[in-house]
Amino acid sequence: MLVLLVASIAWYVRGIELAAPQGQARIVSLSPALTETLFAIGAGDRVVGVSDYCRYPQGVEKLAKAGTSITPNYEAIVSLAPTLIVTEAAVNSRPQSLERLAPTATLPWLTLNDVVDSTRKLGKLTGQVEAAEALASALSRRLSVEPPNDAPRVLLVLGYQGERLDEVWFIRRNSVHGAALRAAGGRNAVAKDVWGQPRLSLEQVIALDADMVIVLLNDSDQQTERVARQWQQIEPLTAVRRGKLRVVVAPEAFSNGPRILKLADRLQAAIDSMERP
Repeated sequence: MLVLLVASIAWYVRGIELAAPQGQARIVSLSPALTETLFAIGAGDRVVGVSDYCRYPQGVEKLAKAGTSITPNYEAIVSLAPTLIVTEAAVNSRPQSLERLAPTATLPWLTLNDVVDSTRKLGKLTGQVEAAEALASALSRRLSVEPPNDAPRVLLVLGYQGERLDEVWFIRRNSVHGAALRAAGGRNAVAKDVWGQPRLSLEQVIALDADMVIVLLNDSDQQTERVARQWQQIEPLTAVRRGKLRVVVAPEAFSNGPRILKLADRLQAAIDSMERP
C-alpha cells in the first residue's frame, strides 16, 4: 500500500467543488454513466481513465482501465496522475480511499433527480456548465412526464435470464429507468420504491400479473426468440394470454447515462404497439 500512502500525502482533498482549469484536467471516471455523461457535455477529451465496464461512446474502450466504483484499481489510477476522479455513490463504493489519490467527486446516480442534479454538478466540475445544463434540462423535461391513472401496469425486466426462467431482475419505480417507463406511458407493475436488489421469483411475477411485460436485451445475438419463448410458457400471465409481451433490444437500458432518453422512446413505441387493437 506504499502507492496509497504516497498518493495520500500528495493528493488528500475533501469537499472539492471545481476540478483543475479547463484544458489541464485529467479525469478518471469509475462509472459507465458518468463516462457517457462527460462525453455528452463535451468533457470527453479530458478523460484519461475509465471503469472496467465502460463501452460507450465509441472509442472509450481504448482508454486505460481503472477498476470500478466498488473495486477501484488504485495503482492504475495513480499511474494516470488524475486531477479529478468521478464515481457513483454506490453501496460499498470507496470514496475515502479515492480521495487520498486525487480530488474526488462522489455523485448519487439512481433516481431522476439524482441524475439531473449530478449532471449539473459534472458541468461545474469540468467547466461545461452550459452543455450540462442543456442535458439536465432535456432529461428532466422528457422523463418527468407522468402517465395517466389508467395507464397499463408494465413489468419491465432485464433479459439476463439463463436457460431457465426462475427469477427476473426488474426495473425499480424509483430509478431513472423507472422514470423512463412512466414517461413512455406505463405504470410500474412493482408499485413501490425498492432500495435493495430488484429481483422477483417466478411466483411473484405471476402474482403481480402485469397488463404488459417488456423484456430488455442488450443485443439480439439470437436471444430474442428464445427469451420470448421462455415468457410465453408462463400461461397464467394475463400479458402472455393477451399478446401483451414484447422483447426489445435496447442496449441503452443497461446504462443510466444520457442514452436513457432513447430508452424512453423505445418503451413508448412498445407500449403503443401493445395498446393498438
